[in-house]
Amino acid sequence: MRLRFSAIGLVLATFWGQPHLAHSGELRRVWEVDLRKAVNEKNGLPMFPVFALRFSPDGRKLAVIADVYGARGDWKSRLLVIDMEHPSASIRQFEIGFGISDDIEAVTFGWTPSGEIVYAGEAVIHLVSGTTCELPFPGLFIGNDVAMSVRGVPPSGIISSTHVTFYDGNCAERGTWDVPEAWTIWDVSTDRGLLSVVREDMRPSGQEGLIVDPFARKVVRRWSWKDTPGGEWRFADSGKAVCQGSAGLKVKRLPAVCRSADTGKEISETRRNGNVPIATAAHATRVVVTDNRYKKPLFDYEYRTAFKGRIVWDFGTGKELASWRSEFQTYILSPPEQITQPFRFAISPDGQYVAEGGNGKLRIYKIEP
Repeated sequence: MRLRFSAIGLVLATFWGQPHLAHSGELRRVWEVDLRKAVNEKNGLPMFPVFALRFSPDGRKLAVIADVYGARGDWKSRLLVIDMEHPSASIRQFEIGFGISDDIEAVTFGWTPSGEIVYAGEAVIHLVSGTTCELPFPGLFIGNDVAMSVRGVPPSGIISSTHVTFYDGNCAERGTWDVPEAWTIWDVSTDRGLLSVVREDMRPSGQEGLIVDPFARKVVRRWSWKDTPGGEWRFADSGKAVCQGSAGLKVKRLPAVCRSADTGKEISETRRNGNVPIATAAHATRVVVTDNRYKKPLFDYEYRTAFKGRIVWDFGTGKELASWRSEFQTYILSPPEQITQPFRFAISPDGQYVAEGGNGKLRIYKIEP
């Protein structure tokens, strides 16, 4: 893997009016960046797709995965780090492997609690020193100097156990943990050192959602499929709560729901659909959910999905704070197939700001309910 750093002039537009297609009085656009002009690279896609966004733990920086370039079979993407307080100063740019996207719930993209390391797949980038290293497999950090990766172990074609490997901040192996269950990690709370995990099973009714303490190497809570279908929980409110999109089995109503991470007791659910993808505020009770509607055309046995927009929801008060209809980005990876999808999004740790990006555009909104 080759990683590059460069100081790049930023093309910045500042707005104090209402955001594009947002409901009046609910979101205020703070600034917008044209990433294509800021990066000024000509070897990528002209449409410059944005794949994932992550705020740093203190909310002062934003990491962006965007663009595709290189030889087919060895595609690369750009990891851009932007200073939120001085966005016109510079963008730090690194090269990473292509394939990290919020389409596939990218838990292996994020920050360490100190904000000094950004990780993306196998890449570990130390922002202060500028040094980098590479994990053998895609991983995530559970502390400032503790990373981990998981691999399923299929003894007979069916994954029935999980091999966990621990690393330090320099990608050196520091231990292993063999789990006699098939696990998929969905989220990490570095505030509490916990993981949100799905225990996979061939039967949907046999799946479970788990809260795991990887430092103690134990499961601290199990959620049955019956009680919490899917088990795909994301931490919020400093790890005190977990939230899930589409937490229901009825097609006409698929709300998002949040529960206490300690007791399992439901805190609140959305009044209307709250589908995936979702983004939770790390240190607040705010969540961005997707409003999808499902319709079954006449003489058709399958439901169709229609994207209606995004909703900022406060599960502490049960109120919707803002809603808007995102723009769509389009790009082509393998001609002639064109991919069309809503802009990517993220919410700041304090729940005060929303970032949205697609086709070279990056916008920051202030939530003003």
